[in-house]
Amino acid sequence: MPARLLREFLHGMQKLDSSVLVGPAIGEDAAVIDVGASDLVVVASDPITFADADLGTHVLAVNGNDLAVMGAEPRWLLITVLMPEGIVVDEVRTLMSGIDAACAVEKVTLVGGHTEVTRSVRSPIVIGTLLGTVAPDKLVQTSGAEPSDVLILAGEIAIEGTAILARDYDSALRAQGVNSDDILEAAKWLTVPGISVRTLARVLRESIDVHSMHDPTEGGIVGAFHELAEAADVGLIVDRDAVPVLPACRRICDALGLDPYALLASGALLAAVPASSVDESVAVLQAAGASASVIGKVVPVDEGRTWTINSRRRLLPGVSRDELARYLDLL
Repeated sequence: MPARLLREFLHGMQKLDSSVLVGPAIGEDAAVIDVGASDLVVVASDPITFADADLGTHVLAVNGNDLAVMGAEPRWLLITVLMPEGIVVDEVRTLMSGIDAACAVEKVTLVGGHTEVTRSVRSPIVIGTLLGTVAPDKLVQTSGAEPSDVLILAGEIAIEGTAILARDYDSALRAQGVNSDDILEAAKWLTVPGISVRTLARVLRESIDVHSMHDPTEGGIVGAFHELAEAADVGLIVDRDAVPVLPACRRICDALGLDPYALLASGALLAAVPASSVDESVAVLQAAGASASVIGKVVPVDEGRTWTINSRRRLLPGVSRDELARYLDLL
């Protein structure tokens, strides 16, 4: 959904319950609720809509990312599973056992949900609602970014969007001249390096006083920049040339005429950290096995949102929709 429509939808929504500390807002990855216990409850909900044999792992990853960037650890999962007509029992059994196995790995308890066979879907869709907890003094919000903070990107772009293209549309990519080796490589990215940033978010928040973390998803890293800036009411100066793009991602995007900076980017972590903590942040992220790149800085809101390309500063472009969705419209 374009940001202007989402902003219009959210504007003026009533907050009837004072226990809601973080509610629906552009840029915030999850809701935060004070239930009167020692820890706050953090809640996120996201679907997996692409065909995949490991839906359980990925529904936990995308929802887990939203909790992780808020500083929370996941604990309970509800799922809604929509299955197409004609699905066979063995497929359902494999799907449900995969979700159960993923919960065991992540130490998350499946507490409920809904299952349904419907003619409205062509392949299984799993919608997860993940709940976790965080101590009040450990809560991190996207809105916490401050002028003079430094922007760091852990990981590279765009893992999820490129992997979906390679896995689900390989024939179309080959027909458009995409190299077979790049398709085979990118198709593995949902597993290795994977799309979870839970470990990276944890090591960062345990090492420094991180001001803001954000999970780049729809609209890619450009969408994430806009969301962070809007949530924190700040400006940004980004060095686009410092944003690491996976080589196969760049080649696939070049062949398809897509913008890798606006392509679904789960698997990377955007953080705003104090300037005094930059070296330590980079070191702990690299020690955790990720690339860590200094890509810009946070500035006062009246300085706007810009990025530099080959040392030339330009306005940060808007993103009306993710490049993956735009490509699918062309098929």
